[in-house]
Amino acid sequence: MSVKAKSWKVAAVIAVVMGAGALATTVGLKIRKYYFAGKETDGAYSTYKFKTEPETIEHEDGTTEMHGTMVGITSMDPNFTINVEQKIKDLEEIDLLRQQDERELIRVTETEVNGELQPRTFGFKYVLSDGREETMGESDPDTQDRERSLTREQQDELLSLRLEQAGLHIGIEEKEVRGRVFLFERQRFVLSDGTEVIVSTGKPQ
Repeated sequence: MSVKAKSWKVAAVIAVVMGAGALATTVGLKIRKYYFAGKETDGAYSTYKFKTEPETIEHEDGTTEMHGTMVGITSMDPNFTINVEQKIKDLEEIDLLRQQDERELIRVTETEVNGELQPRTFGFKYVLSDGREETMGESDPDTQDRERSLTREQQDELLSLRLEQAGLHIGIEEKEVRGRVFLFERQRFVLSDGTEVIVSTGKPQ
């Protein structure tokens, strides 16, 4: 999941929206204000975090929950920086486009850990008002209840293996996702502790 498609071999820049699934339950457009929640460094990673203030979401069954959105933008490039003010403006515009479903699904990633399916992620392309394109990774709300099996250390190792292109190609699979046909390239990775991970990356046919 990348912003402006930086090369995997140069630096992994990952923009991930967490907690966006509940947006589909809201009525009408809402102007959500983002704020910069700080920068964290964890080993080789640097992450800029942006959040919205929590709001009360009312579901059709009458239940309510507090819900906020967080966007984490992570890079392995030690010199990676962000224009925080511009990024806040971009995220607020993207949020409005998301509520209107003005976006294009360009990538689907499915992961199996020792045969167990993990939450699926989507890559959506957004075209901003000034013509710039942003790709955001977002969880599939239909699979977000699946248990995540990998620890942070295993996720780091898997990312390193993917950067090194150390996976074994095990075929191409065709699937329909949200009314479009995607071709999934399947790769098998074996972590140092023996955990087998299959990552299937689908792109529109």
